Amino acid sequence: MKAVFLLLLLHIGSAHAKSFQFLYLEASEGNASGGHVAVQLSNVIYHYQYENALIRLFKRDTQAFLADYQLRQNRSLHVADVAVSDATYMLISDFFKQRFFEQTQQLKQLQAVQHDQFLVQALLEKKVGTPIFSATAQAELPQLPGAGLFYTNTDSNEKCNTRQASITVLGKVKQQLENQYGKNFLSQKIIASSHSLRGLKPTMTSFSEHYNDLLNGLLALQVLQNSQALTKNSCFEVNSPSMRLSDADITQARSFQQRLIESAQSLTISNRPDWGYALFVTLARIIVLEQSIQTRQWTFLEDTDETVAAINSEQLMLYAAQQQKQRTMDLRYLHEAIADFKKSATPDEQDYTRLEMAANRHQQWLLSDKSGELRYASDQPLPHKSVPISHFLMTDLPAEQFAIALRQQKPITEHAINNDKQRNAYQLLTKNCVTMLLELINAAVSGKSEALLGGYIDPKTNFIPFQAFDAVLENYKVISNRVLPAYRQQKLTTLYAREVDSWVYARESNIFSSSLYNHNPDDAWFVFFTDDTLWFRPLFGAVNTLAATSQSLLGLLRLPFDDGKEVKIGVRGVLTSLPELAFFNIRKGSYPYRIEP
Repeated sequence: MKAVFLLLLLHIGSAHAKSFQFLYLEASEGNASGGHVAVQLSNVIYHYQYENALIRLFKRDTQAFLADYQLRQNRSLHVADVAVSDATYMLISDFFKQRFFEQTQQLKQLQAVQHDQFLVQALLEKKVGTPIFSATAQAELPQLPGAGLFYTNTDSNEKCNTRQASITVLGKVKQQLENQYGKNFLSQKIIASSHSLRGLKPTMTSFSEHYNDLLNGLLALQVLQNSQALTKNSCFEVNSPSMRLSDADITQARSFQQRLIESAQSLTISNRPDWGYALFVTLARIIVLEQSIQTRQWTFLEDTDETVAAINSEQLMLYAAQQQKQRTMDLRYLHEAIADFKKSATPDEQDYTRLEMAANRHQQWLLSDKSGELRYASDQPLPHKSVPISHFLMTDLPAEQFAIALRQQKPITEHAINNDKQRNAYQLLTKNCVTMLLELINAAVSGKSEALLGGYIDPKTNFIPFQAFDAVLENYKVISNRVLPAYRQQKLTTLYAREVDSWVYARESNIFSSSLYNHNPDDAWFVFFTDDTLWFRPLFGAVNTLAATSQSLLGLLRLPFDDGKEVKIGVRGVLTSLPELAFFNIRKGSYPYRIEP
């Protein structure tokens, strides 16, 4: 009976057993010349990365991580599935989440200290009337999130004219506010906010954060007071006969719009620090919903991520199949989001946010048909159009007060920066992406690595990516391991399956005749790919070394015009090519744009 009971327990334990993935990414040109490692926990990947001479913990969605490394950076991934109990899995997962949260808080505190100094500098400059600190302060000043929906539009095209909708619906919001709080509520609130902002002292803790919140709130109130329209590039219309709003759709839109109006009223008396940003987004959504109702065509806030480089038509052709698949999926996702919003008994913010994000993704595809390039909408759940705070600086305090505050703030900022550097300084052999990740795993299991993972891996002796992966295979309870081939390798496999091998190899072995690679300006000059050949690698490496050397020499001529960029890329190319002479491959060739896997 005891034996049967023991077998039952073992069966239950195995049924609920989980696994996490230890990833080794093959070497590539640039910062990844030695390879890279990461840990996958469910649909999230954690990894340490070099950033400005410091080592930071990063958290990425698995699909986005694979798109970046496996496809864009064209690197093969080796994956080891490590078996652990449910309890151990949760222990590791919770520890990684906590460590990432702690780092996020530390970085926010550091940024707040820096912003305090930059804002004090900028306000002092404004008071004295001379550009003492412009180069530093203007570049590093905090942004006003959401204010870009209503302020500083630079686009003269009539993309989104919401003037009439703004007058209609914001007038309704103001009327309801007056009915509830009195006729002079808004004007008195604006006067009080302006007084608080102008008298805010630079000696208080988190000065820039308080200043930012007060200014954003003041600007949002002025938008409401003036029934201000959205900037012309802040919204777009989904002009499709199949998506026209029916009477039932308008009823749903009105219902959600009324909930937003009530939310806007609550925000005007809210004590939450970021109420100004929330009010910007709420008012903007109220307006585009009114625009949708008036035109019977859906209008949404635009949320393109301007920090992401556009994909041009030539680059899009390389991923034509994947892009068409993604485009079809995005259109289906939009239809599903519209259907869900329609059938919801009481549509809420989550329903609308999903619809808004889906519409933005679809809109980028439509724009790509006209412009020939593709941009991506932001992954932020709320529109985040920002403007520099420098456009709206105001204070009634004397210049002397800011001069004193600046002298006091500088050593505080320097101390915070130095502490961060000491705590997170990158060290090639002792504090790199491998050692930090292994230390994090060891800390997560609290010295019980052998009992919980099957073995112990010492970060001091396993500091090279491929070496660490081998150590995982040898020491942890690895139940399986596999290779996820890089983009080019995937495509080569397809070509070899349908064409003559010798012809494929001859054509794809070099950048001039390759159908899979267009030169990425961030890649150093090279001629031959060496990741899929061994015996020809030294010969190809010699040619590649010559090409990279030529780029370095040309870079010397361009030195006065590009600040040495060409020289740096060329030297990096030489360093990447030399190992090929000894049969070792680093360069893979990369694709300089974001794609979906």
